[in-house]
Amino acid sequence: MSNFRFSGHETFHCKSFWIKKGFDFITNNRDFKSNDALIELGVGKNMVASISHWVKAIGLEDEDGVSDWSKALLNESGFDPYLEDLGTIWLLHFHLLNTNYSSIYKLGFTEFRKSKIGNEFTLTQFSDFLIRYCLRNNISISQTTLSTDAKVFIKNYLRSTKINIKSIEEDTTTLFTEINLIQELEQVYIDNEPVLKFNYNTKESLPPEILLYAIKVKFPASASISILDIQNEVSELFLCNREGTESKLNQLESLGYLTKKEDAGRYEVQVSPELTPIEILRLHYE
Repeated sequence: MSNFRFSGHETFHCKSFWIKKGFDFITNNRDFKSNDALIELGVGKNMVASISHWVKAIGLEDEDGVSDWSKALLNESGFDPYLEDLGTIWLLHFHLLNTNYSSIYKLGFTEFRKSKIGNEFTLTQFSDFLIRYCLRNNISISQTTLSTDAKVFIKNYLRSTKINIKSIEEDTTTLFTEINLIQELEQVYIDNEPVLKFNYNTKESLPPEILLYAIKVKFPASASISILDIQNEVSELFLCNREGTESKLNQLESLGYLTKKEDAGRYEVQVSPELTPIEILRLHYE
């Protein structure tokens, strides 16, 4: 099935400094397949292919070229070209799932997570889920590829439990560990394999404006949006529970960015129509 895509990362997780490096590369109309790419990016051939993959997976580049939101964020005069704001990591996480160029991320954080009791899982359980999912949907792909994809998925989000120079360096350069969506349970194992957990909670570190941005991207033409739809289509991507969603919507209402109302028992929000996604980002960063 053409709408599912796995692999492409050459077994490398996404490093934080690849975002700006990759953005500048495509902004200058450079070609990842050119011989000069290795020199310009300063990495080996496989890493060039990996950077190209993550540029597309996170949506820095789309069918029309460099995406508008990435220009607003990563240009030298952009909101946060060097990823200094935690909200930026949340923003990149949202686009990774929303772009769905790399299918494993939305599958992992939505369908697989919801299939687990208590949000706990092992790498093997995740790999087995992917294998079953592909068989069920007639997706032809090797089990080895799916297993490698699962390992890279975990590496992108899980902080290392080892305390050494290499692990500290990897944690500081791995893009998504800072938002703490996956953790390893201490001294808990299944068949000698560490047990991991999706951190599904109120998401105190998720800025309300980034949630609002995601709402506007997911529901661009909607005058009124049900809170249930926001929870299911947006908040779940951030692993933000209903309590966290309500809290952030209340904050956004107090700022005048939206209004909440009840209509025949249906709780809805109305976002100020003049607020475009880019303007919402401006409100957060400025």
